[in-house]
Parts: sequence; structure tokens; C-alpha cells
Amino acid sequence: MDQRSIFINQVRQQFDQLFQAKKAGQNVLALKHRAEGFFYAGELLGLVDKALLQQLMEQSYLEVFGVALSKASSYQTERKQALENEFYQYFEEPAFNRVPN
Repeated sequence: MDQRSIFINQVRQQFDQLFQAKKAGQNVLALKHRAEGFFYAGELLGLVDKALLQQLMEQSYLEVFGVALSKASSYQTERKQALENEFYQYFEEPAFNRVPN
């Protein structure tokens, strides 16, 4: 294995570890900062670029949470807007129905 392949495998492991901890409700701040530094180092060394990191992050998120990262973001945005606009009917529907599949 070349250095790039080894680095990409480590990136996947870091994303998986971060998202598994988040799913378990743990504080992920230290893991997040460690991963960000690692990813930045990879960019500086020319081993990865932002597009590849984004793709790997989306794959890992989908594997861990079972929903695409973009759909999770839109759900959170909808929820926040409902709260801000006092649209409480949004919350009358059970949460398992509101979460996109």
C-alpha cells in the first residue's frame, strides 16, 4: 500500500470513530478537532483534497446513521425553522415519521 491509500484508510477510520461516538451520545469535540488536524495535514501533504474528504465523510455518515448527511441537515433545518416560526404543528407528527428515509 502506498502512503495515500494508508492515509485514506485512516481518514475512513477517523470518520467512523467520530460518527459512532456521536451516535452513542458521547462528547465528540476532542475527536472532531483531532480529525480536522489530521485531514488538514493530509491536504498539506497532497494526499487528499476537500472533495475526497467530503465524499468519505458522506459515505461514513450514511453507513453509521443510515441516512445521507444532506438529508440529516435538511431535517435539522426544518426543525429549527419550525421552532423559530412557532409552527408547533410540525412536532405533532411522531418523530419517526418526520425523519426522512
